[in-house]
Amino acid sequence: MRPVPGSISPSIRNIAKWCLAPGLLLAAVAWTEPGARAADEVLAGAAREPFVLPAKVPLAGYSRRKGKPSTGVHDPVGARALVLQDRDTTAALVSCDLLIVDERLVDAVRRRLAAQGLPERLTLLLAATHTHSGPGAYGARFLEKLSMGHYDPAVFEELVRAIAQAVVRAHEAVEPVRLVSLAGPTEGLVRNRVDPSGPVDAELTVVGVLREQTREPLAVLVSFAAHPTTLGSWNRQVSADYPGVAVNELERRFPGAVGLFFAGAVADQGPVKAGEGFEPAERIGRSLAEQAGALLLLARTVMELPHDVGAAQQVVALPPAEVRLGRLTLPRGIGQRLVDDDATLSVVTVGGTAFVGAPCDLSAELGMRLKRAAQANGFRPMLIGFASDYIGYCVPEALYRAKRYESSMAFNGPRTGELVVERLIEMLGRLKPEAR
Repeated sequence: MRPVPGSISPSIRNIAKWCLAPGLLLAAVAWTEPGARAADEVLAGAAREPFVLPAKVPLAGYSRRKGKPSTGVHDPVGARALVLQDRDTTAALVSCDLLIVDERLVDAVRRRLAAQGLPERLTLLLAATHTHSGPGAYGARFLEKLSMGHYDPAVFEELVRAIAQAVVRAHEAVEPVRLVSLAGPTEGLVRNRVDPSGPVDAELTVVGVLREQTREPLAVLVSFAAHPTTLGSWNRQVSADYPGVAVNELERRFPGAVGLFFAGAVADQGPVKAGEGFEPAERIGRSLAEQAGALLLLARTVMELPHDVGAAQQVVALPPAEVRLGRLTLPRGIGQRLVDDDATLSVVTVGGTAFVGAPCDLSAELGMRLKRAAQANGFRPMLIGFASDYIGYCVPEALYRAKRYESSMAFNGPRTGELVVERLIEMLGRLKPEAR
């Protein structure tokens, strides 16, 4: 029996029972017959590039390390890039094994890409995985130095080189592709670290970029909302934490594919740690890769018909700085010199899939609101935190009023999180197929 668009045939249902982890859900996808052509061809290329770091580079993530030098490399760190393009639009999604990316790093990468001949109007969505054991020494501002150690221009330049190189190589390798977008629940991997009874975003989102001719993965993108803090301040070795385990395992399962990890709405979401040392990172990363891989095995027979690539980036003004140290709020003039007064928001769409980039630690509540709004606009969303900028935490006003670490890291007052989400929802509305 020929399946209708959006349905799954009985034979595929049997495959799902066989290959999917218990409770895992397949998001709505559209069926296309083999050989069917999209009205606008979508091309994609993917590449990875390691960071070549100086010995004893400090790690970023915990001020308790006090900028001490690292003692070695546990697992490699670097940048992974996916370039998407059609006749009118080129966008690059980049995942970096870093704590954050800031405006200074993004601007330097843009300049390097322009010098290397990439399209002038390329939309760059450059995101950090938020590992707390990646390299430091690349933040030049006061608050960045507290968690990254002393600024080293050689480290900064190496990050720029590697990120730009990954994008250039991905751009040079584009070929026709189709996308599948999938989502499903996980169990026992994430918890609400602020309120045990509060919202938990345990959803794993997977996007497969499949070569049109072979239906083999060219890239596998995953988004998950547990803070990459399985390795505490005790760790002094460079590591990508569990996101690195996940993408390395996916690349082992799918030779020839590039894996990209994106942090979702992690502000109040912590990993469920079990085991000692690096064991929690291994457990979470391998579990995510196993479930993502199972979904992609099914997705090879269920293909989305891509329409075109859409992209939008917007710089929005933020409310005045309200930097708090315990019960003390710094004078506004001092606070303004320490934190950003604007934020870069990003949305990239391919057909019915939307990559939504927020420049912050986004709370689960706000992230779920953003997902629901994307779905209401006809998109299957992949949330990407720490994207193309960093403004601290974005939390609901109730959490902002609470005396918690997460609220003290919301640098621009109680309305910032709402503002970011509202503007991203507006951008999604403008990128709906019927709105373009």
